[in-house]
Amino acid sequence: MHYRLSHQAPGPEEDGTTTSLDRIVNNNEVFPADVFKRPQNYGLQNEDTLKTARETQGNPDAMVRIWRAVPEGVTTINPGDWVALSKEYATAESYAEGGHVIYAAARAGDLWSEGLLEEWGYQGTIPLEASSESQGRHKVLESFPTATSERSPVSGNQSAITRTNTVQAKTPELGY
Repeated sequence: MHYRLSHQAPGPEEDGTTTSLDRIVNNNEVFPADVFKRPQNYGLQNEDTLKTARETQGNPDAMVRIWRAVPEGVTTINPGDWVALSKEYATAESYAEGGHVIYAAARAGDLWSEGLLEEWGYQGTIPLEASSESQGRHKVLESFPTATSERSPVSGNQSAITRTNTVQAKTPELGY
């Protein structure tokens, strides 16, 4: 996978530094006992992640929707890939990376963490064929007006971001 970076997704480690999704409450080495009482201390950003984590405890065969930000053209989630339990987290990653989001279903026992609720490693035995979120994202992005940079009529040398049918520049007549 040429799109992977050197930092590899977590998997089962004999030294106890990782845990599977279904064993969060049974592994105090990775997630202390207060993980569900104070999830923000463990990187929680999205409620979907917390809901999924709670629902899978004790059930390694529970099927979980996983999300991944990938470059255009990638259609599988492979063993060793970083994944998220929330669409929102993966979407934010895709914006930062310039890619799109794909999703698939995986067993809770195949998802491993080093102690951050939002970041998991998929460690199943086979690649997962994924569905893409990119088509919907492109339609939304296409609906936004295009911004252009122009000289401000007020000062003559400041750039102003403008678009049709919006406030074009700061003007003294309008008080700003």
